[in-house]
Amino acid sequence: MESPSLPDKIDRWMATPWYWLAILLGGIALEAIALFYQHVLDEPPCVLCIHARLWTFGAIVAGSLGLILYRRWPGRLFSQGVLIVSLAGLLERSYVALRVERGTYDGVCGMDPGYPDWLPLDDWFPNVLQVWTMCGYSPDFLFGLTMVEALTYGTAILLVLALAGAVVMAVKRTS
Repeated sequence: MESPSLPDKIDRWMATPWYWLAILLGGIALEAIALFYQHVLDEPPCVLCIHARLWTFGAIVAGSLGLILYRRWPGRLFSQGVLIVSLAGLLERSYVALRVERGTYDGVCGMDPGYPDWLPLDDWFPNVLQVWTMCGYSPDFLFGLTMVEALTYGTAILLVLALAGAVVMAVKRTS
């Protein structure tokens, strides 16, 4: 009997609740780390950090949807799409934060999170989604990386994997 190919293994893994639970728990872990740094280590969040939290919440939503919809291909594809959009947004925000940290960003990073008037998340959840400081610094994290560097590199890797998973899903569906 022939062993399954790597695309077959990926497709099977994505069709299990474990894949979606891993995404959900990974997103929760990222949010928990951010809140630990904010509330325990007294590292105040900037506007880009808050935007990153919102995109991370999108990944949590993707994992939650995947847990509910994983049995059907359209549900998995939709959840994977939400994950890809969330990771792309997170990568963009973390890359801007990296450029600000390194002094290569020409724009302005202010204190306004940009929420619409009808959705004042910083008023509703001030301990989680309120901007406390200007951009320009992120704390040291692991392996000699700053938090922003780790987030940027990690998100880039996860986005490539999520895109590869979507390609496998599409190819396996059409074959």
